[in-house]
Amino acid sequence: MDWGLACLRAALLFYALGFLAALGPLLSGGRRRTGVFTPWVALTGAACHTAALFALGWSLQRCPLSTLPEILSALSWASVLIYLAAWWRYRIEVLHVIILPLSIVVLFISKIMPGEVLPVAASMRTPVRHFHLTAIILGVGALFITFAASLAYLIVDRALKAKRPARFFASLPSLERCDVVGRMSLLWAFPLLTLGIVTGAVVNESLTGSPWAWQPKETLAVLAWALLGVVLAARLGWGWRGRQAALLTILGFSMVLLRMLGI
Repeated sequence: MDWGLACLRAALLFYALGFLAALGPLLSGGRRRTGVFTPWVALTGAACHTAALFALGWSLQRCPLSTLPEILSALSWASVLIYLAAWWRYRIEVLHVIILPLSIVVLFISKIMPGEVLPVAASMRTPVRHFHLTAIILGVGALFITFAASLAYLIVDRALKAKRPARFFASLPSLERCDVVGRMSLLWAFPLLTLGIVTGAVVNESLTGSPWAWQPKETLAVLAWALLGVVLAARLGWGWRGRQAALLTILGFSMVLLRMLGI
């Protein structure tokens, strides 16, 4: 039995479970408490990841930091440990829903994981691909709402500063309403896009033997996803709102749209 592979599978499972445990309370409307067990689940995943790194080093008879995939795996592992230390010191709840999916995506876009980590039989490739496309479509659909709410926020904010007549304001939502809709739709869009990236890597691995080709379109998608993650972290962790959040959200949406249009 390949213990390194088993430990890596376990690490991925616990990272995913920790992410889901933290995401549930946020999607239900909570903004602070994101799950009592999440840090312990993430810590278990980090312990499994540590064991996987040691097993890899033992099998290679060297420090597993010589290639880009090995460095990316170590980066994923270190980010989880640093996030856990920060959480226990400062209790920043939003770290759960940002760092854990980031670590999962970094592992999948690296080539540290062989195809058998999440094996996909030939008969399952089409269903997995359909699931990938469904997650992406739903994620981008939710992001359309985020974009619309952000654009509405900018329009309302500009109208307020311009002191337009009261009749004009009657057809516009409040700034608070725009902000709430934008935040909640982003909360749905980000995990769906994360799931789309991960399943896309699984499909690529089964078809080409490589989870990530580092083509410009793929890189653009990850950059857009990372930007949206930063916006989400700022919104939930530090109460960030206003024009800056709206503008960065629109930028992230534009990058995703360019990727979808194949530009």
